[in-house]
Parts: sequence; C-alpha cells; structure tokens
Amino acid sequence: MKSNTILQFQNVTFCYDKPILQQFNCSFDKTGIFCILGKSGCGKTTFLKLASGLLFPQSGLITHHAKKISFLFQENRLLPWFTVLENMLAINKDKEYCISVLEELGLFHIEKKLPIELSGGMLRRVALARAIVYDGDIFLLDEPFVGIDLEKKQQIISFLKQKLLHKLCFIITHNIEEALALSAPLYALEKHCLKVVSPSQFVESLH
Repeated sequence: MKSNTILQFQNVTFCYDKPILQQFNCSFDKTGIFCILGKSGCGKTTFLKLASGLLFPQSGLITHHAKKISFLFQENRLLPWFTVLENMLAINKDKEYCISVLEELGLFHIEKKLPIELSGGMLRRVALARAIVYDGDIFLLDEPFVGIDLEKKQQIISFLKQKLLHKLCFIITHNIEEALALSAPLYALEKHCLKVVSPSQFVESLH
C-alpha cells in the first residue's frame, strides 16, 4: 500500500452463499465524495462493511490509513431512550459542535425530542448528523437521503460537499439526481472492480 493511498482492496473475495466480490481490486488516494451504484444484491453494502472492517474477506487484503470510520447504515440505529441531542453527545461530547451540525441539517428545533416523536425523514437526518459528528477519516454513507424531501435534500447535499471535501466518502444511491447534485464521480460495483460510469450508464445500471 502506497503511503498516499487512503483505501485499497487487493484481490478481495467475499461470499455469502455465492460470490459477491471475486478477486476484487480498487484503490483510492484522493479525498472527496464518490457515488456507488448498482442493482440490489450486487454487493454495495457489503463493500462498505468490508471497507469498515465489519466484515472480513475470505481471501485478499483490505488496507486503509483511517483512525476512525464514520458509517451511516441503511437502518437509523438511534438510541430510542435518548433525545436527538443525547444521541449526538453519545458519539461526540462537544455539545456546541453537535448543535452546529444539527443546525446545518435543519434539526436544531427537535434536539430535545425522542426518536419515536420524529418522522422518517427527520430520523434519517439525525442518523446522518450523528455519523458526521463522529468525524471519521473515511465516511461510508448507505442511502443517506432516504425519506428526505427535496428541499431538505438540497440543503444537506450542499453541506456534505463542503464538510467532506477533505475526507474520503462513499455514498450509495439509486437516485441519479442525488448523484449529479453531489458532483461526484460515479462508480458501478462489479464483482472484480469499481467501474467508472457516465450518468446515462448510471441510469441503465438500475434497470
């Protein structure tokens, strides 16, 4: 692994009942946001879990220079007995910073509410806010905009583009508008590699 490489997969194979990744290779030495797409079941979430160390390959090597990795799962995974702000403080004790991120995501007014009191879109934004305040070196965001209305989504995307400029961030999305708004390189996940694709190929890959 080169000293300037942030994340690298070398000949990685991972299987459930069938191979998901097979002799898979990719390497990233630049920060910024990258969008990953592909049909359901192709291994996008598996890729994130392998990158984070939550899963281990049957063969091959995964290396990174990250001290901390921020992971936003498909499930929100908020602590139901904690308020919104308490969920944040469980990750980062800097109250001022936590409140500032909630403000950026349009959530400051609900900081004292419990998760059960929130809509699906609000829950998703709180989960995203929590991943942000963890402040990892690598961000792995699995469908971060699910259930969020268009106006709020645009606000969040603007914030992420600024906030994650100097981080390596992978975002899984099935929405071409989200991908284009992020101004991010588009990758299709294949068994052997991440393949750079155009917006039109992005749309075709979802059918």
